[in-house]
Amino acid sequence: MITIGDGIHNFADGLAIGAAFSMSWRSGLATSVAVLCHELPHELGDFAILLHSGLSVQKALLLNMGSAVTSFIGLYISLSVATDLATQQWIGAVAAGLFLYVGLADMLPTLVHVGSKRPWQKFLLQNAGILIGWIILLLLSLYEDEISF
Repeated sequence: MITIGDGIHNFADGLAIGAAFSMSWRSGLATSVAVLCHELPHELGDFAILLHSGLSVQKALLLNMGSAVTSFIGLYISLSVATDLATQQWIGAVAAGLFLYVGLADMLPTLVHVGSKRPWQKFLLQNAGILIGWIILLLLSLYEDEISF
């Protein structure tokens, strides 16, 4: 289940990156950085869960890599069909909906059910992490036109 869910999530990541790159390279770069920031801990967590469930390191890596390939499928589909603004907006809306679904239906209940001896500290750390993520995404969206190399 974790590999299938991760594959769908990575497909949505690819859709979002492809739609962003079809708008401009700056939007694509900002979206890629945002996806990298949330995918790195997500993939490490999936890898740890696969190892904890009894899989060998090689099988866990293979399953993680298999689910990661779906992001390229989403990227290529998005780049091939996102030729006009309306299509880019539809792809962005679908990707945003998938991100919200994963966050609200999968990750949020997991955060609530984590046991702790200090529930207020857990609450503050979780909300600080969410707030920092929102701030990073806000800064990326506000200043994406000023990115230059």
